[in-house]
Amino acid sequence: MKKFLIATHGELSRELVDTSKLIIGSLTNIEYFCMTTDKSADDAEKEIRSILSNNKDSEEFVVLTDVFGGSVANICTNLLLQGFKFELLTGVNLPMLLSILLLVEEDTKLIVKSGLEEAKNGIVYVNELLENQNKIKNVM
Repeated sequence: MKKFLIATHGELSRELVDTSKLIIGSLTNIEYFCMTTDKSADDAEKEIRSILSNNKDSEEFVVLTDVFGGSVANICTNLLLQGFKFELLTGVNLPMLLSILLLVEEDTKLIVKSGLEEAKNGIVYVNELLENQNKIKNVM
């Protein structure tokens, strides 16, 4: 079984999880961590460590954070360096999260790569897209 931890600054992680539940339905294999102003870096590390420590050896953990190089991602990176076993992705957005959650039965590496691809594909400058479509129509 795979488990997921969404860890972000502010309440973003909670909202991403709630929105995913709205779209997908009930999710029992996902937790979130919110780095708020009332938490120190030490408190944050303890909380994330506790979540990851509840992981059974048979479970694969995927952790998604918001900003590469941000405090939350750095805490998770340090935990990786300390020997915790999980896959870590940064730059979480809703398309990434939905893709990962919908592929939960697939190989973890495939899930991670698919999530990264969906995150990139979900970022579109719509005005430019429409302009290019209009140019194509005008040529025809």
